[in-house]
Amino acid sequence: MRKLIIFLFLINISYAQNVVAESDSTKPIALDAVEVLAESRSITTGLFLRDAAPSDVVSKSELEQFNHTDIHRIVGRIPGVYISEEDGLGLRPNIGIRGTGSSRMEKLNVMEDGVLIAPAPYASPAAYYSPTAGRMESIEVRKGSTQIKHGPFTTGGSLNYISTAIPTEQMNSVSLDLGSFGKTLLHAKSGGTNGKLGYLVELFSDNTDGFKELDGGGSTGYGKTDFMTKLRYSFSDAHAIEFKYSMTDEISDETYLGLTDTDYSSNPLRRYRATALDEMDADHTQLMLSYAAKLSDNMTLAVVGYSNDFARNWYKLNKVNGAKLSTIANDSSSDGFSEFYDLMDAMDSVDDAYRIKANNREYYSSGVQAALNVAIGGHDLQVGMRVHSDEMDRFQWEDRYKMAAGKLVMTTEAVKGSDSNRIDSAEATSFYIEDRFQTNLLTITAGMRYEDITVMRDDWGKTDPDRALDPTQREHNMSIVVPGVSLEYALSDNQNLSLSMHKGFAPPGPGTSGVTDEAVDPETSMNTELGYESWNGYSGVKLVYFMNAYDNLLGADTAAAGAGTDALYNGGAIDISGFELYLRRLLVDSGSLQMPLELSWTRTSSEFAESFDSDFWGDVSKGDELPYLPENMFAVNLGLNVDKISTNLSLKHTSEMRTTAGSGSLVSGSKTDATTIIDVGVRYDLQSNIKLSVGVNNLMDDDGIVARRPYGARPTMPRSFSLGVDYTF
Repeated sequence: MRKLIIFLFLINISYAQNVVAESDSTKPIALDAVEVLAESRSITTGLFLRDAAPSDVVSKSELEQFNHTDIHRIVGRIPGVYISEEDGLGLRPNIGIRGTGSSRMEKLNVMEDGVLIAPAPYASPAAYYSPTAGRMESIEVRKGSTQIKHGPFTTGGSLNYISTAIPTEQMNSVSLDLGSFGKTLLHAKSGGTNGKLGYLVELFSDNTDGFKELDGGGSTGYGKTDFMTKLRYSFSDAHAIEFKYSMTDEISDETYLGLTDTDYSSNPLRRYRATALDEMDADHTQLMLSYAAKLSDNMTLAVVGYSNDFARNWYKLNKVNGAKLSTIANDSSSDGFSEFYDLMDAMDSVDDAYRIKANNREYYSSGVQAALNVAIGGHDLQVGMRVHSDEMDRFQWEDRYKMAAGKLVMTTEAVKGSDSNRIDSAEATSFYIEDRFQTNLLTITAGMRYEDITVMRDDWGKTDPDRALDPTQREHNMSIVVPGVSLEYALSDNQNLSLSMHKGFAPPGPGTSGVTDEAVDPETSMNTELGYESWNGYSGVKLVYFMNAYDNLLGADTAAAGAGTDALYNGGAIDISGFELYLRRLLVDSGSLQMPLELSWTRTSSEFAESFDSDFWGDVSKGDELPYLPENMFAVNLGLNVDKISTNLSLKHTSEMRTTAGSGSLVSGSKTDATTIIDVGVRYDLQSNIKLSVGVNNLMDDDGIVARRPYGARPTMPRSFSLGVDYTF
C-alpha cells in the first residue's frame, strides 16, 4: 500500500513539474488538504465534497459564538443528528444521523478534510479517536443520497471536520480561555502565503480537572494537545501540492462506570473510588499529501494519500469479584448486588477482587483517493476512487487489585496479551460516479458506488501472548453496488422541492454472530427523502421527511454499548422515519442592531419488524422501538448583535430515550431523562484585533440522566463559566 501511494504521487508530482513551464504565473492555487479550487467554488468544500446545505454546516463564525470544544454541543444544532453523551466532555463522541445508532459513531463516515479519520473504519469502525473539535474551522454533516460518494457507510450520513486553511495573507493569533473546573485552553495559529509557498502552524492545548467528584479525591479531567502544520507549494496557478501533519496527545482520567440510580439522585457528579486508576492514554498521528490541478476550464483533479496511526490504552475497571460492570451497575436489584456495591464503594477487599483491564490497542490506516470533476454539455460529472487498508492490533491484559484503606493496591500483575490478543484488518477498494444534470427547472443527480471489501482476523487467544504459534484465522469477503438518485424541482428562483432515494450500506467487521460462529451479513437499507426549501439571503427554511427501511440492521456488542462480547448481530428489518425542520431568520436588521434566529426540530419514530434476542438491543419483540433514539429534539439559537457586542443563546431540548428496545411507556431505570440545556456566549470587540468573551454552559444546571452507556447513569457537565481573550496580529 505504501509503495502504491508513493508511486502515484511521484507520477502526479512529476506531471505537475512538467506543466510549470506552461505558465509563469506565481498565483497560488487555493488548496486545503484534499480540496481543489473549481472555477466558482471556494476551497471550503472542493472536489471531494460538493457544497453542503446551509442547515448542515456549523460555520467558523458560529463556532466562535460559544467556543465549544464538545462536538456534541456543536452538532446538536443540526437537525437529524442524534447524540448520546458519555463523559459530559465530548472526549468519546456518540453521534448518529437519522437513526443509524450513535455508539462510537460506528455507522458514520467520520472524516477530516474529506478523508476517513476513524482509526480503522473498515476493520473496527467504532471511533475511539475523533478529531479535536475545538481547533476546527467548521463542521459539516452530510446526509441523503450524496452519501454514495463517501462510503463505506451510506445510510445516515457523514461527519466532516474542516481544519484550518492556509491563509492567503500573513495571520497570527493567540486565544486563551480560563473556566470552571480548572479549565485552561490555549489556541495559537500562524500562517500565510508568499508567492508560491504557503504555510500554517497551529497549536491547541486543552486541560481541565474535570467536574466529577471522585470518592477520596483525585482528577477526573483530561489534558489534550494538538499540533498541526500544513505546507503548500503552487507550481503554477493551476497545480499545487500540499503536505499536512497533525499530532494529538491525550491523557484523560475517564471511566466506563457510571452510577446507580440511587446514588445518582443523591449526587449525579459522584464517581466511585474503585475507578481511581481509570485512565485513557491516546496518541494519534496523521500524514496527508495532496495534489490538486485545474486541468482545463471544465476539468479538475484531486489526489490525496493519507496515513493514520492511533495508539491507545484505556486502563479501566472491568470486573468486581468476577462480575462485569454491565451486570453490576445496570441491575441494582439482582441477587448479591450489595456485595459488588460495597466494593465499588471502597470497602476493604480480599486480594484480586478488582480486575482492571488494559484495553490496549494500536490502529493503522492508509490509502489513496482521487476525484475527477468534468463539466460538459450541461453535466457536472464526478468520478472517484479509493484504495484503503486498515488494522487494529488488540493486545490486552487484566491486572488484579485489592482495596486497602481506601486505595487500590495491585495484587497480581498480568502477563501482557493474556486477555485479548488478535489483529483485525481490512482491505477495501471503492469507486463511485455521480452526474448532476440540470434542465430548465429540474436538476437530476444520479450516482453509483462500488465497494469491494475483505476483512480478516488473526487471533492468538489468551494463551499465546508471544504470538509464537499460528493464530486462528478468519476471512470474510463482500462486494456491493450502492445506487442513488435525487430530483430537485425549482418552484421559483429561491424555492425547490426534492426527492431522493439511495441504498444504505454498512459493512460488518471480522467478528461473528452472537448466536453462531458464522459471519454476519452487511447492513442494507432503502433510504427515501422528500424535502422543501426556500432561501433568500441569510433567511431560509428547510423541511424534510426521511424514511430508512432496513432489510438487515447491524449491531455490535462493544463494551461501550453492551456487555463487551464483541459479537455481531443482525437485527433484521426495521423502519425509521421522521421529520426535520430547519428555520433561519434575521428578525431585526437595523444599522448596528441585528437579531438572528436559528431553529431546528427533529421528530423520529422506529419499529422493529421481527422478534429476536441479543445482548446489544436486549430482548426485542416485533413492534419495539430502537433504543437511544429520542422522539423529539429541538434546538434554538438566538443572537443579539449591538455595535461591538454580540450575545448568543443556545437552547437544546432532547426528549427522554429508551436505553433498551421496547414499546409503550418508558420505565424508570431503562430510560434517560428529558433534558434542556441552555448555553450563553458574549463577545466584545475591545479593538479590531482584540476580542473578549464570556461563556456560561448549562445555565439552568440541568442534571438529568443523559445516558446509561457504558455502565450506569451518567450526567452532562453542570453549570460552568469561562473567560477568554483572542488576540490577532
